[in-house]
Amino acid sequence: MQVTLASSLALLAGLVHAVPLANNTPSTRHFDGACTANKLTIRKEWRNMNPTEKHDFLDAQNCLMKLPAKTNLGGVTNRFSDLQALHRWLTNATVLDGYLAPSWEGVIPNGIYVADIIHDVGQFFPWHRYYMHAYEMMMRDECGYKGPMSWWDEAKDADTGDFFSSEMWSSEWFGGNGVESLDWCVTDGAFANYTEHMGPALTDTTYCMSREWYQDIAQELCTSEVVNKCHALESYEDFYVCAGNAFVSPHYGGHTAVGGIMADIHNSPGDPTFFLHHNYIDRLWWQWQTTNAPVRFSDMSGQAFNSTNLEALGQTGPTGGWPNATLDYPLWMADILPNVTISEVMNVQGGLLCYDYDY
Repeated sequence: MQVTLASSLALLAGLVHAVPLANNTPSTRHFDGACTANKLTIRKEWRNMNPTEKHDFLDAQNCLMKLPAKTNLGGVTNRFSDLQALHRWLTNATVLDGYLAPSWEGVIPNGIYVADIIHDVGQFFPWHRYYMHAYEMMMRDECGYKGPMSWWDEAKDADTGDFFSSEMWSSEWFGGNGVESLDWCVTDGAFANYTEHMGPALTDTTYCMSREWYQDIAQELCTSEVVNKCHALESYEDFYVCAGNAFVSPHYGGHTAVGGIMADIHNSPGDPTFFLHHNYIDRLWWQWQTTNAPVRFSDMSGQAFNSTNLEALGQTGPTGGWPNATLDYPLWMADILPNVTISEVMNVQGGLLCYDYDY
């Protein structure tokens, strides 16, 4: 399926009678492999974390910002920016000796520019799930964090009409909106006046972390009504287009509503709220998966390259068309963590991963 604005709008508009999922109850556990009840961690919505957990969580992120970078990716200045650089690299990728998938070597010519391979593609959800795991392992292994990972219930806030009603946006925690007269720089909270070194887009410049809130887009794309429509879909390919595409989706809505660097598709991990947003997006996928588990633990499809974007760039696909995302597609982490295949992250309680959400 080629993801376009028109197809995304049509998909959302056509889903009129959606059945909402049950809220505020833990999902049935699906333990497998090394994941057991005594190893399971629970990701908490920000408002469900106690003050000590919140302070420790923010301290661990600030810790990453003070540690030296370990990758050789362009633009890195600290360990936190290694994650940002990885995200930017894979939104602007070139095939190098078949690293995107060994089975494609000889199918996709070496050196071919394939643009963004982590958005508007089948591997969008699994790649970002493993990326969230990499972030968690950094916080725990390199900064000694022992508390829960966190997420932001965006539908809950969108339903109130005030997308930024959560206390997470207070000056005690992540800080609030940017200051218009200061190029929308964030001047309060735990990351006040944080200096970015990657971006805008593919440039490397020095500028402030910014936010430019936009309530209207949240009311259009982030409410529980929209989420329920996506959850009512039967196939993974339809679900990922509805919930995760870069045009009209809760994923897009969250990024664009926060604005500033969060609206920069390449460098959005430069705002620490990116990780609460993407844990929420991962939760949407997990909810969809568990409504028909274990069948949906093997439901993977969609193009591995966004042919719409590539055709616009004048890029001709290989004979037989661009490959699709499959369970053996490798999730590339630039040695931040070992590469794994999509199959290894399909079940968040499958052994490599071992977590659930508090509701």
